[in-house]
Amino acid sequence: RRLIMKIRIPEIWITASIMIFAVSCSKPSAMAESGSEIRTDTLIFADTVGTLMGDTNYVFGDIRTVTVLPAGIAVLDGIACRISMFDRSGEFLSSSGRQGSGPGEYSQPWAMCLLQGGEYFVFDHGAQRMTLLDPSLNFLGSIDAFMRVPLKVTSGADSMVVIKEIVIRFEDEQLFGGYRIYSLNAYNGREGCVYRNCQLPMGAEEVDLRSEFCFFATDATGNVYLADYDSDEYEIEILSPDGELVRAITMDSQPREDFDIEVHALDRLPIMIPLTTESGTSNLIISAPEKHPYVTGLAVDGEDNIWVRRMGVEQRETWDVVSPEGELLRHVVLAADTTGTGCYPSLNVSSFGMVATFSLEDEFERFFTVKQQNL
Repeated sequence: RRLIMKIRIPEIWITASIMIFAVSCSKPSAMAESGSEIRTDTLIFADTVGTLMGDTNYVFGDIRTVTVLPAGIAVLDGIACRISMFDRSGEFLSSSGRQGSGPGEYSQPWAMCLLQGGEYFVFDHGAQRMTLLDPSLNFLGSIDAFMRVPLKVTSGADSMVVIKEIVIRFEDEQLFGGYRIYSLNAYNGREGCVYRNCQLPMGAEEVDLRSEFCFFATDATGNVYLADYDSDEYEIEILSPDGELVRAITMDSQPREDFDIEVHALDRLPIMIPLTTESGTSNLIISAPEKHPYVTGLAVDGEDNIWVRRMGVEQRETWDVVSPEGELLRHVVLAADTTGTGCYPSLNVSSFGMVATFSLEDEFERFFTVKQQNL
């Protein structure tokens, strides 16, 4: 069997969110000590999983979620409407789900995560329904739950999931755009804590989303981490599952440069979002920034180290790995030959390991296991 790999660029219109970010307290980082050398680790693609034709267990229509879990690597396919499990080397183990409206069937599965109790949570955007599966991917139950467009879904404390969704609405003939980050009970669909609710008045025809983006992650205890997209010093705010500020970390950022239009195709990315109003259906144009290196991702590993993605440094994906106390421990880069494309691989970091995705136009779906170079 020949397997071929793929890594997916985050869908930019789905990764965009709006935020006013305030940090009430901060702790300086030890990263800026004079004369200190910060180690850089390089990750490379190891095994590639996915094929254009052949064994259907390795053919993906649309990889919505891929993450490393205790049992292996879980992949949610939005077109095949199934969840597939692979071992750490990419060998197929089992799958669950198909298209339909019955128990364990999906219309448009959008996001998936593993709850702290070991169950799998799947949000079906097409059916506006939440489904629970047991650790063996057997159907447990489902309930109706309205969500707009979730940008990210991850496990929170106990039976909660933490969700970030885009919000676009009209009120008194004024257009508002923004996002919400909140928790939801995976068993009964009740909303828990709202960590951020940012909605800003926008122009009637064009929304310019610039410095208000933010990214979030959760740790094994359900704490929520928030990072600002665009600032001279990037900040990490850590909230308890109940929304109380635990601590805030202010980190010095590396020198950055604006997107080089001579090297990259775009310095602004126009995005169209369909809107339905009393006047009919139209498209809202969003102008999303493409400057580098900014904070473009956030994760927490199994040692509670914070991974802050600094996209675009030296034409490769770069992560700063920060201790829970705010000390910069090392840089991690994911090497890939994407020079001149403006596209970068995406590294998914979880408490149990790492897996990568990458997407280019006219490519088929696949994902990659990664390993450290020269080990």
